[in-house]
Amino acid sequence: MSTLDPFDRTRIGAILDDLRQAETTADNEFSAGALGYGHSEYDTPSNAAWHIEVAFLKLLTAVEMLGLNELKRLVIEDMKSATSEKDGFAKSKMGPDEPYSVWMGRYRQYVKAIETIGGVELELSVTKDLTEILRATEYPITDPKLFGGVPQSEDDVHRRIEGVLRCVFPDLKHKPQLTKAIKNFEPDTGLPGIQTLIEYKFLGKIADVSIIADQVLADTRGYHSRDWTTFVYVIYETNRFRPERDWIHFLRDCGVPSSTSLIVLSGEPAPKKKGRSKPPESQVSNA
Repeated sequence: MSTLDPFDRTRIGAILDDLRQAETTADNEFSAGALGYGHSEYDTPSNAAWHIEVAFLKLLTAVEMLGLNELKRLVIEDMKSATSEKDGFAKSKMGPDEPYSVWMGRYRQYVKAIETIGGVELELSVTKDLTEILRATEYPITDPKLFGGVPQSEDDVHRRIEGVLRCVFPDLKHKPQLTKAIKNFEPDTGLPGIQTLIEYKFLGKIADVSIIADQVLADTRGYHSRDWTTFVYVIYETNRFRPERDWIHFLRDCGVPSSTSLIVLSGEPAPKKKGRSKPPESQVSNA
């Protein structure tokens, strides 16, 4: 294989981001269709298999573009094996806690292999490390021992997640100033080192799903900046209102590019404040 120049490194980074996005989509579809966590009539094993096969087709294209002939041979062999088996790409095995996707496990091995040719700078890939960190904040931001209760507003989610991110991204900017004005859009968090903006949304009731969707879409329509190349939405929901894959499908159906990603953190509803207790019935009748 020929020596990589800087343009190759940039290309590899973009390819890896696309492969990781395909991985997230395929994993979500596997959970919904193969493991039975979905709620739609389209959440079926065959639908999960279709998305996993799409991920492998992307992988095959990537290794061919990068000239990784040995990996290409292995990918082709795996794809032939998958299509020859009864469950196809939806094949699963029992793990320590629940079934897992056999072929997505193999897929991740290939992605790890491709990472080795990209250089250490790729370790800060937005769709990999940042997403994993944001997902991991779900536990600490809802821990009552740390904050006295679960988040009760968008500002709570914003401040708590930023507290975690500052440990990893010391250059974090709270409400960063953009060099180019964007109408009706003020980002919540900026990570200059990886040119990423983060916006938080608080979803407390099912009736607000469409409102949040409109807000997200409006932001993406007006978001353009040379200084910030990636945009991540974090939706904190107090109950299980909409699965993450529905939001991702919504973005892609509306033509939002893959440089904009979205994750859902599922918390708990804030406890209702106790009102004044009623006096016993006997006291009421004797008053």
